[in-house]
Amino acid sequence: MANRLPILAVIAAVLLFLLYSSVFVVNAGQQAIVLRFGEIIDVKNEPGIYFKAPFAFFDADSVQMVEKRVMRFDLDNIRVQVSGGKFYEVDAFIAYRISDPRTFRAAVSGQVELAEARLRTRLDAALRRVYGLRDFEAALSEERGNMMREVRDQL
Repeated sequence: MANRLPILAVIAAVLLFLLYSSVFVVNAGQQAIVLRFGEIIDVKNEPGIYFKAPFAFFDADSVQMVEKRVMRFDLDNIRVQVSGGKFYEVDAFIAYRISDPRTFRAAVSGQVELAEARLRTRLDAALRRVYGLRDFEAALSEERGNMMREVRDQL
């Protein structure tokens, strides 16, 4: 019996390790992309405890968490030239949510920083196009709402 105790302890430790590496938790406000050898096999949108192939099997399954909540991206102090040739600074922000994790993973490899870099480029270009066609007073008048809609539509 004394000889079996170390063997049982090793077996128990291995089983606990396999269980630990097989379980993942999706919290409220998160989505999980389950990957097998880098390919998406499933998306978990609801909070809970889920299972995947354990780490011991050559890291076959991995999980990438992405936010489900609305996130904010700020673009500060963009220098824009208006139609009169003058320059002024514009601050803008975008509220966005990752609604389709599969598309998000395919487009930017699931990297929020890369997605925000692309948003920065598009928002900057849209602001320059829309604000560049108008004079300074338009941004301070009732036309500002229309300008914001034009920027949104160009994104």
